[in-house]
Amino acid sequence: MKRPFGITIIAILALVGGVVLIFGGLSSLVSGASFAAISIENVMTELQQQEQGQQQRLNVAELHALIQLLGSSSIFMGAIVMVIGIGYLIVPYGLLKGREWAWTITVVLTMISIIVQIVFIITTSILNASLHHDMNTSLYHLIDQIIGIAINGIILYYLYRPSVKRILQKIPTLLNSSRIDK
Repeated sequence: MKRPFGITIIAILALVGGVVLIFGGLSSLVSGASFAAISIENVMTELQQQEQGQQQRLNVAELHALIQLLGSSSIFMGAIVMVIGIGYLIVPYGLLKGREWAWTITVVLTMISIIVQIVFIITTSILNASLHHDMNTSLYHLIDQIIGIAINGIILYYLYRPSVKRILQKIPTLLNSSRIDK
């Protein structure tokens, strides 16, 4: 029984996605650490120069709390993204070898990806509406996330096809029995 071409495509997509997520997680970790190293006095001086004509001012405690929140949330998200990226790096081996556990991990990671993309759409829509960002950029991000959801949906559909599940369960058995016969 031959491995379906779709499994090979999913393995390649998982490998590429894992590499991208690892770099994204590292980037987030570095930016979080950078926030922790920011001098609050320098930021306050900069804000005061920008707010000379404005009445509202941030106090040092509020600014410090904001910087700590941004830094720690960036580090937390970076760690989560790296763990997911490592999962995506493990999956191709299991898929190409026909391991049943790879099917389970791929389904879980694909569902997590869909949830993250939906949350990203909601949060960026709210943020863009409140900040009045460039609508073209917002539209590109929305289309990007919708395409990602569609691709992940196709992957889930494919993985749940009975023939694909059956093959991922039979390949190790077939490989082991062919080794015994020789």
